Amino acid sequence: MPRGIELSTRDDHWAKSMARLKSVAVDAVLLTGAGLMIELLVVAFSGRRSPAGMLLGAEDILDLLHYAWITAGAVVLAILWNLLSGWLGASPGRALVRGIPERERDIPWTHTLRGWFTILFIELTFFTGWLITEVDLPTFLTKFSKASDIVRGLVHPSGAVLHQGVLLLVQTIFLAFMATAFAIPAAFAISFLAARNLTRGSALSRLLYTATRTVMNLVRAVEPLVWALIFISWVGIGPFAGVLALWVHSVAALTKLYSEQIESIDPGPVEAIMATGASTLQVIRYGVVPQVIPPFLSFTIYRWDINVRMSTIIGFVGGGGIGYILKPRVDLGEWGEVGTLVLLIAVTVWLMDIVSARIRERIV
Repeated sequence: MPRGIELSTRDDHWAKSMARLKSVAVDAVLLTGAGLMIELLVVAFSGRRSPAGMLLGAEDILDLLHYAWITAGAVVLAILWNLLSGWLGASPGRALVRGIPERERDIPWTHTLRGWFTILFIELTFFTGWLITEVDLPTFLTKFSKASDIVRGLVHPSGAVLHQGVLLLVQTIFLAFMATAFAIPAAFAISFLAARNLTRGSALSRLLYTATRTVMNLVRAVEPLVWALIFISWVGIGPFAGVLALWVHSVAALTKLYSEQIESIDPGPVEAIMATGASTLQVIRYGVVPQVIPPFLSFTIYRWDINVRMSTIIGFVGGGGIGYILKPRVDLGEWGEVGTLVLLIAVTVWLMDIVSARIRERIV
């Protein structure tokens, strides 16, 4: 057998093996989740009580679940389902990773084990979420009178805090603007490393892609409020800490949006420029950048809009802006002044939403 054909056969075999492994992994995760949710519901409705005689709460039940045993059982079931797929039908993992087999494409999903498992999984997720979040609709519907003072204050705002609120609202807007402005160049540069279609050339570029994506996902997973607490301990209380917190989160968020836009560009111009022997930077400059600038601008404006909303909460922990004076008044129950501040925030967000929508319409 020629060496080229041998390498191609080996690559195909490796790809199929990895696809099977991914199928089993997805099925194991789904079956583990279903098993844990079933056990949680069984314990919740068993009437089991704590040593103090109280019914078990959501945290107590989660602490009692047999995670290791259920995970091991789920792995075994996932392997068996994939081995017996010809008899049981394709598993959810098989359908997600490798697609539905030809022999099952004409069968209604409600007539498959995979379909029934999906229905069961969705129902389990809903009822488990209901229990874990301790949803209590009767309390919500019958005890509104306890919140009447708050609502009364919100609809009758006080002018005592209007002047200070307007000044800090301006600070809030510029806090969000500076965070977005600082994030643009960093996210622009990093996004090319996080685009899959530009990082296929070598093992080093693929490694950079994986590392960049991983770091950005981790940064984006941490809420701006947590970043604000970190930077407040670093640079002290004030708007600069808020700018840094929103900047870090905005870099990660914009990198994701920018890179996904780069991945969806038309490959024709890129291939044509590469055919001329252009360097990587020239390919990016003339083949990629002209296609992504309009959506990049749209994403950036949208991110500024988001940062204005986030900067209000950042102020709750000392990150500057209007939230800095909103939190104490909430704690003291000064609902008239809270109503004034909330009204200022709402009007600002409403106006920015209209303006940013018009700008995005013109750009895209």
